[in-house]
Amino acid sequence: MQAATNIPETPKRRASVQMLAVLTVFSSDAHLMAQVRPSIDLDLESISWEEIFKIPFGSDYQGAVGIAYGIWTDRLQEGTNPFDAALSLSPRIQQGVLQALALRWGLKCVAGK
Repeated sequence: MQAATNIPETPKRRASVQMLAVLTVFSSDAHLMAQVRPSIDLDLESISWEEIFKIPFGSDYQGAVGIAYGIWTDRLQEGTNPFDAALSLSPRIQQGVLQALALRWGLKCVAGK
C-alpha cells in the first residue's frame, strides 16, 4: 500500500473509473480501507462484495460500503438508503464519497470553491 493515500499499489493495467471511485470512498478512512482491502483484486478489477458485506461495520462504514457498492454496480444494495447512510458518515468519508461521485460522473472539482 502507498502510505500517503492508503490506496493499494497500482495494478498492471489502468483501473476503471468505477474502481477508482470505489477506492476513493474506501481510502477516505484508513481503517475502512484496511478492512476491505483483502476483498479487492486490482489486477482482475474485481471486488468481493459478499465478503465485504460480512464484515461487522458500524453505521458510518456500512453507509460508505453501501454507497461504494452503488457506485460500482449502479444500483442500491437491497435494504439501503444512501441518503440515510450519508447522515452517519464522518466528514472525511463524506468528502471521499463526494469526490468519488464526481469522479464517477466525470465532473471536474476544485477543492475549496
